[in-house]
Amino acid sequence: MKKHIAILLMTGLLACPGFAEKTENASLNYGVRLGVEANTVVSDTKRDIYTSQAGVGGEISFDVAYKISERLYLHPALGAEYRDFQTYVEVASAGCGSGCGGGWEGYDVNSLVYLDVPVMVQWRIPRVVYFEAGPVFDILLLSHEEYAGPDARHTERCFEDRRFGAGVAAGVGHEFASGFFVDMRVSFQFTDLVEGDRRCLTLVREEFEMREENGEYHTRVVDRHKEYEGGDYYNLLKFQVGFGYWF
Repeated sequence: MKKHIAILLMTGLLACPGFAEKTENASLNYGVRLGVEANTVVSDTKRDIYTSQAGVGGEISFDVAYKISERLYLHPALGAEYRDFQTYVEVASAGCGSGCGGGWEGYDVNSLVYLDVPVMVQWRIPRVVYFEAGPVFDILLLSHEEYAGPDARHTERCFEDRRFGAGVAAGVGHEFASGFFVDMRVSFQFTDLVEGDRRCLTLVREEFEMREENGEYHTRVVDRHKEYEGGDYYNLLKFQVGFGYWF
């Protein structure tokens, strides 16, 4: 009786899609992946569009691998990506003036959440290494700004975070016999991170001259000009380390 039960259990497991897809002969695999990342804004701007031009983040995704040939796979995924840019700021109360609200310190933070869709083509050397590359698309879901200083010191940006982005990614990884895998990816986003009018990045600079007249000192503007501190491009370079599991 026990022998028959064991045979039935093994038959049921082999018929289960999740079990079958872990074999090397499966044409379709489903998996999950978790990644941590370092982000760098690549730009010619003089002023940061976020609180810092470098940030960290993470991603969790649902992955699919479709077997085209013995070593060639199509590897699309659907993920949620979080990017975080922070800068520590500190202002002393001395000389601060009434406009900045006295002394303060803390972090200026820009937090963004994206829907991430990579479509990779993967070349595998089974149980040794795999290489993959392909386009990556993202859609902005949430953007949040938080400043340590008083609101009086900050003005709204005259441009917005771009809702849709596109780039290219490439990576290398290793898959274990158990179905676990680890990888490293680098991606570059061609589209700008921001869109719209950027004239708020223009500063008006003035030079003053002080003169004494009848024992009183007076100042006058001797030069006044505008300087654009923005840039022509705002791209994203991302380095990511991930690990996951094929069911």
